[in-house]
Amino acid sequence: MTDKLRFGQFISEKRIQHSMTKQELARQIGISTAYLSQLESGARSNPTIEVLDRMINKLHLDEAETHKIYDLYAASNDTISPDIITYLKSNNIVTKAIRKAQENSATEKDWLDFIDQLQK
Repeated sequence: MTDKLRFGQFISEKRIQHSMTKQELARQIGISTAYLSQLESGARSNPTIEVLDRMINKLHLDEAETHKIYDLYAASNDTISPDIITYLKSNNIVTKAIRKAQENSATEKDWLDFIDQLQK
């Protein structure tokens, strides 16, 4: 299964869970039904971030589901999750930390230790 199809299937599953037709969701987020069908089928995977955020809102996705749809969107478009990009842009220190980790060849264990420190 391709990333594009997984992204589209996630949208479809959430729409169906909320008993919404394609027409209803498309109208509520300001896109055509044909475009929503293309997204769900995996033929397209590149809605604007604004459309993606309206979809998240109308489908009442919780935090974990929002992270999942962002990650699926990123994987299907060979990019970084939109929420991560926003965070990076607003926090210069994060960019410095990532560069320092890169310079020092940080391992997965280093990152897991860092995450543990953040959770304390």
